[in-house]
Amino acid sequence: MANVVTIANFTESMEAEMAKLRLESAGIEVFLSGENARIMEPGLGPLQLQVSSEDEQDARAILADPGEPASKSAQTS
Repeated sequence: MANVVTIANFTESMEAEMAKLRLESAGIEVFLSGENARIMEPGLGPLQLQVSSEDEQDARAILADPGEPASKSAQTS
């Protein structure tokens, strides 16, 4: 990725991974900055979710979309 843009910061690794997987499933190449540093020193700062500047608008739209609510049949199962 030549021109990367940070589109989100996370303090929780699980939230960062979920956002990363969501973007990757949409075909967007993602880099999670700070991931390796946190392995060696937990709590070392935010994880930065980065994408190509060309994918920025799509990535932000995907992360902003809360998704479809679960159907009633799925909730009662």
